[in-house]
Amino acid sequence: MPPFGNLYDVPTYVDKTLTQEDYIVFEAGTHTDAIKLRYQDYEQIAKPRVEDFSFKVYSTKRPES
Repeated sequence: MPPFGNLYDVPTYVDKTLTQEDYIVFEAGTHTDAIKLRYQDYEQIAKPRVEDFSFKVYSTKRPES
């Protein structure tokens, strides 16, 4: 999924937790290159749809006595 789907008429989605980050990092066309971008700038450029895709999992393991 491209981080700038709007360039290809493809909807772009981000997890709500990313909106709280100062910066996001994503692949830049290869598996070895990356782009670091302020989230506010990314949101302004890509206009992604913000959804809840993740949740925190708590351990069910009981503490040892």
